[in-house]
Amino acid sequence: MELNPIDKQKLAIRIALLAGIFSCIVGVILLLNYWQLRQSDPLESKLMETLVKQLSGDRQNEVLKEEIRNLDLMARKAYFTKQWQIRAGGYLLVGGMVVLVAALRIFYSLRSRIAEPDASDLSLKTELLISRRWILSVIFVLFGMALLAAFLSDDHLAGSYVLAGPEGDIPEQAVEEISITPVVSGAETDMTGTADGEETQSETDMEEAVSVKDQDPVGIEDEIMEDKPESGITETPEVLPAKNTAGELKNNFPSFRGPYGQGVTLHRNIPLDWDGQGNRNIIWKIQVPNHGYNSPVLWGDDLYLTGADQNTQVVYCYNRHTGSINWQHPVDGIQRPAGEIRKPTDDTGYAAPTIATDGRFITAIFASGDVACLDMEGKRVWGRNLGIPDNHYGHSSSLLIWNDLLLVQFDGNKAGKVLALDLPTGEEKWSTIRESKISWASPILIDLGGNYELILSSAPHVAGYDPLTGEERWAVECLSGEVGPSPAFWNGIVFAANEYAKLLAIKPGDPPEVLWETNEYLPEVSSPVAAGGLLFVATSYGVIACYDAMNGEILWEYECDQGIYASPIIADGKVYFLDMDGKMHIFKMDRTMNLLGVPELGESTVSTPAFAEGNIYIRGSEYLYCIGNK
Repeated sequence: MELNPIDKQKLAIRIALLAGIFSCIVGVILLLNYWQLRQSDPLESKLMETLVKQLSGDRQNEVLKEEIRNLDLMARKAYFTKQWQIRAGGYLLVGGMVVLVAALRIFYSLRSRIAEPDASDLSLKTELLISRRWILSVIFVLFGMALLAAFLSDDHLAGSYVLAGPEGDIPEQAVEEISITPVVSGAETDMTGTADGEETQSETDMEEAVSVKDQDPVGIEDEIMEDKPESGITETPEVLPAKNTAGELKNNFPSFRGPYGQGVTLHRNIPLDWDGQGNRNIIWKIQVPNHGYNSPVLWGDDLYLTGADQNTQVVYCYNRHTGSINWQHPVDGIQRPAGEIRKPTDDTGYAAPTIATDGRFITAIFASGDVACLDMEGKRVWGRNLGIPDNHYGHSSSLLIWNDLLLVQFDGNKAGKVLALDLPTGEEKWSTIRESKISWASPILIDLGGNYELILSSAPHVAGYDPLTGEERWAVECLSGEVGPSPAFWNGIVFAANEYAKLLAIKPGDPPEVLWETNEYLPEVSSPVAAGGLLFVATSYGVIACYDAMNGEILWEYECDQGIYASPIIADGKVYFLDMDGKMHIFKMDRTMNLLGVPELGESTVSTPAFAEGNIYIRGSEYLYCIGNK
């Protein structure tokens, strides 16, 4: 039944009243939150000051160090939760005020169409209107104060204590880093990470092993892989280009986190110092036309990435030495199933997954479910749609190429799936439905003595698959929540983690064996990386931790002023961690913390960097950078 103007007016004023009350409550909460942040700094608490003073007189007190570490970790987690609440509260406040203004506009519009009241009621109506205006004035003043309070709720973790390592001194005053380094006592731990400890290495030997042996992630011999017969679709070239060797794959940066997705690269002479704003050691920087969070991919002299919005999807190819664009290819005209593409969140976007290439073909996937394969000149070989992703944040799992197969992790809200497409033709070779929930992680490929496995992380399983058939070989039910970090691999061990779940080491097999697990430092987005007997983890609340890969012991930790979404990369005996402010925290691969530098990009970023001999490539929020030693 249609409402009459009087009923509509009553409904509008009631909606306005509810929106006003809601906005007032949210505004008061934001103001109280601002006051609370201003009244206390969690890291400058009396308890923290007391503990640090006690530690300065007893540097070998491991119990005291643990208390400080736990107190600081709780403060940082609380802080990042508070920052999320401030942002969410700001959005709710703006939404409430929009509803309030819209309802009042409707109310007064309807009111003007209704006949004027009798003269006897004029005084009362005028008094009520004036009263309402005073109420509205108070609401709008509160609205302005609350928004200002949310804007001024700044970072209270900029200044922190630093705790020295076993041979360092305790400074008298606070500095901007926290690096709590436990004392390593007793006999030297097996640096090779062998289970029986029969072989040990010095620190120098370990660094050399990381640069040569451990950075050979899959250990495939440098020989041409066996060709497969062509499948006949009209867009497939009549003569396929020769396959590249495994060595050529490892000498490039062909996919997310480098060769086979493991976060370890063979490249050397990587720079340790640069300044993006001052252009120190910046070879070039350019703006990418379309937005995307995917990472650069490198092959030979070329750099590839994607950009997309609601209407366009583009693959870009740049000269990695000069930054000049070689070509760009719009990914369009692909037939899709009926239905609307779910709009991804701003922190995922339409182009989150990273390209994969094998030096013959370039493959890309987007939030629309469109997959495209191009040749090295940028011409379309094939394109197809895998179905519109059922994903409330947006699809972000990156691609992986192995032995003429394009491997795709395609998990949705209703079911998980992994599939393989024939690289030259786009035909589906196999597809496996998985008993898993939605995941934003990317697959990695590992070698277990010549037996290759595709490893996937999701909730609740970490599982290994035969990459040729899609058959599940093993699975461990161990994760929960919304899984973003991809797995890591070293020395026959798979490492997996997720925030609010656990970090664990798994020995693949039938049955698989969980070697150890912990829940102290857990990543939300950034993937772990392992080499040389060490495992590295970075959290979204700014903690970097180094673990003994064999037993899960924390060897050292370091705390940043900003959280980390980009995944760490191991290169040339060093580990590179890029935080969301664009600061790169560079450490030596070592069992004790050795920070080599914190160069700054000068803009925010969440994309994982790519590496070539002598260069780093970073996609910032605005520019794409090539960094080298000038």
